[in-house]
Amino acid sequence: MASDQLVFLQLPENFNPKVEIVGCFLSINDNVLFLKRLPHKSEGGKWGVPGGKVEKGETADQAILREVFEETGIDLTGKPLKYFGKVYVRYPEIDFLYHMYGHDSQELKTHVVINPDEHAEHRWFTLSDALQVPLIRGEDECIYLVYGKDLSKLPKNIASCNDVGNKLSD
Repeated sequence: MASDQLVFLQLPENFNPKVEIVGCFLSINDNVLFLKRLPHKSEGGKWGVPGGKVEKGETADQAILREVFEETGIDLTGKPLKYFGKVYVRYPEIDFLYHMYGHDSQELKTHVVINPDEHAEHRWFTLSDALQVPLIRGEDECIYLVYGKDLSKLPKNIASCNDVGNKLSD
């Protein structure tokens, strides 16, 4: 029986990552920012948190700052970012490392300007509502890893949510 699991905490057998990806859970109160991919893009028409590929010569920390700015216009330079850790993602067609970050702020909502070459729209969803829309493959598993099974309320301080940084770190 084949597993539907895409996201792994432990290195899967024969894992051969082709890229590293970063993603950031940007939150205000009980809402997290999700972006809807353009139909002709990879995972087109699906929702996901801001993020993208780590470029050659770039660290994951540098990549998340660049990607969030490119996709949302939000500059997180010098702002407190929580590194939740990395997971191993296995799609049928590709393996990749996924670095998960978080940032909680009251000032984000008015500053979102999506990149029209990448995304069709943005929305602030509760995590429960986000799980009701078509998400990028594995995003639901990442939500549960970061926030736990009780999604009724985001932690007030994202830096302490479920102590995930320790769970996901090497």
